[in-house]
Amino acid sequence: MLADGVVDTDNSDAEPTPPADRPTVLVVDDDRALADTCEYWLREEYNVRVAYGGRQALEQVDADVDVVLLDRRMPDVSGDDVLGEIDARGLDCRVAMMTAIAPDTDIVEMPFDEYLVKPVDEESVTEAVEELLVRAEFDDRIREYFALASTEAVLDGREVRDPAALDDLAERVRELRAERESEIRERERQLERTRRINGLLREVDRGLVDADTRADIVETVCDSFEASVYDGAWVAGYNKAVGSVECEAAGGAVASPFGRAERSGRDSGDGAVDHEAVVTQSIDTRSPATAAVDPPAAAAVLVDPDPKDVGRTVVAVPIEYRGTVYGALVVYVRGDVTDEELSMLVEVGETVGNGINGAESRQLLYDDSAVELEFAHADDGDVLVDLSKEFDTTIRLEGLAPADGGVVTCFLSVGGTDPEAVLGSVTPRSAVTGARVVSEESDETLFELRLTDASAVVTLVELGAKVESFTATSGEGRLVIRAPAGSDLRTFTFGVQSPFPDVSVVAKREVDDDVQSTSSFRRQLEKKLTDRQRDVMETALASGYFEWPRGSTAEEVASSLGIAAPTFHEHLRAGEQKLVESFFAETGDRTGLGREETATDD
Repeated sequence: MLADGVVDTDNSDAEPTPPADRPTVLVVDDDRALADTCEYWLREEYNVRVAYGGRQALEQVDADVDVVLLDRRMPDVSGDDVLGEIDARGLDCRVAMMTAIAPDTDIVEMPFDEYLVKPVDEESVTEAVEELLVRAEFDDRIREYFALASTEAVLDGREVRDPAALDDLAERVRELRAERESEIRERERQLERTRRINGLLREVDRGLVDADTRADIVETVCDSFEASVYDGAWVAGYNKAVGSVECEAAGGAVASPFGRAERSGRDSGDGAVDHEAVVTQSIDTRSPATAAVDPPAAAAVLVDPDPKDVGRTVVAVPIEYRGTVYGALVVYVRGDVTDEELSMLVEVGETVGNGINGAESRQLLYDDSAVELEFAHADDGDVLVDLSKEFDTTIRLEGLAPADGGVVTCFLSVGGTDPEAVLGSVTPRSAVTGARVVSEESDETLFELRLTDASAVVTLVELGAKVESFTATSGEGRLVIRAPAGSDLRTFTFGVQSPFPDVSVVAKREVDDDVQSTSSFRRQLEKKLTDRQRDVMETALASGYFEWPRGSTAEEVASSLGIAAPTFHEHLRAGEQKLVESFFAETGDRTGLGREETATDD
C-alpha cells in the first residue's frame, strides 16, 4: 500500500525490463556513435548491452551474454585482450570482431567466430548476430569449422605477412570438413535457410513501413513472398458470421487458392487441399482456449496439399494482433518445414496483424467521418461492470491510455463508495496490475486502474477502436465506440462478444466532425505528435496532472504508463510544444494582431 490510497501490484516505476528469454548481445566500441547505432539496430529483437571501451566490456560480459560485437582497436583495453579474457574465463558466447583493422594472419589463432570489416551497416550487423546465434547450437567441432572457415574467407585474396600460416589454416579447414562432411553440409543448408528466412522478415518489415491501408499491407506481404524462396503466399479474409473464406491478395506461382477444383475452397475429392478448412482451422487455433499454447504448434496448420506434389507443404498461420484475428496467411513451402520457419511465419502473421490494426487506428484519427457503435453491456465478467454491480453504484470512464505490454490505464469516476473498499475489491484480480485513488470528493472518487484484460474497454482499444464513453450502473452498462468509416464492424462486435457474451449492439450511426477547422487542427497535431507523446498527454489530463493542486504527481503518471519520470517529462514537454505550435499555426494572423494590440499595455 502506497501513500494516498495507492496500490501498485507491479511496482513499475522505471522503464520496462526487456524480456529475459531474448538473447543478449554485448556491443563493444569506443566509437560511441557506432555503438549506439548498433544498439538501435538490435534492440527490438535482443537484450543489448553497450560498452564504450574494453574495460567496460570486461565488467559487462558474463554468462548471460550470447553474442559479443567487439572492436579491436580501443585505447584502454584492446579488443584482442578482451577476446583473450573472454576465452580465459570460459564464457560460452560467440564473438564477432568488428573493426577497421585490415585482417592479417595474426588473427588465425584468435578465438573469434566472425570478422566484420568496418564500415558496417544494419544488414551486415543483424545477419552476423542471427548467424552466430544459430551456430551457438552446433557442437564444438562444427563451431570450430565455421569459425576457421570464416577466418579463411576474410583472408582470402589478401596479401598476408605469413602465407604459410594461411596454408596451415586452409589445411585445418579441409581436415575438419572431411571429418564431419555430411553434418557440415546439413548445417550449411540450415544457415542458408536462416539467412533467407530473416531476409524475408526484413523485406516484409520494410514493405509495411509505406503501407497505409489493409489492402496495401496484404499486397505488400504477398509481393514479398513472391520474390522469396517460397512458392507463393496468399492472405485469407475470414467472415466469422457466415464462415466464408475469401482471398484478399496473392503472390507467387501457386498462390491462387481457388483455382482448378478448389474454386469453392472445398476438397474436390482428388486429394487437393481444402483451403477453407485449413484457414478456419488456423484461425480456430487462436481461440481463447488454445491461444496460450506456445507457437508454432498452436499457431500453424501444416498440410500436404496434393499427393502428386509431395515436395511442397502448405502452412497457414493466423493474422492477429493481441488476440484479434483478422484472417490467415497461407504459404507454400518447398519440402519440409522447420520449427524455425514456423516461428518466422507466425511472426509474419503477428506483424501483419499489427500493421492492419495500426492502419485502421490511423484511419480513425484522420477521417472526417466515422461510425459509432453503441453496446448494451451487462456482462459481469467485465471488471468494471462487476464493480458497479458489487457496490450498486455508477462507474464512468473519464479517460484511458494504452501503456506498454498490453496494459490499458483507465481513469474511472465511481460514485458514493468507500475508496478503500473499491481498492480492496480490484487489487486481488489478476487482470489488474495497478490501482490507486487519484482524487476524492464528497460524492465521487476518481480511480486509476491498470488493466491487462477482463474489460470490454481493453478489448476494444486493442482492436483499434476509439472508446467514446462508458458508464455502468448497478451491473447495466452502455459503451460507445468510434470506428473508421468503411471498416469491418464485425471485427469489433465479434471481438468484444467473444470474451463477453452478454454484450449486444443497440445502435449504429454515422457521424461527421462538426467543424472542418477542428478536423484540420486535429490532423495537423496528430501528424506532429508521436504515439507516446499523445499517450502521455492524454494520461496526464485524465489523471488530473494539469489541475492544481495536482490530482497525480509526475511519478504516478509515469508509473501508469510504465516509464520513468524523466521520460514522462521529456514526452510531455515535447507534446506541449507541438500543441502550442499547432494552435498558433491554426489561428494565423489573428494571433499576431492580438499580440500587437496588447503590446503597449505594459
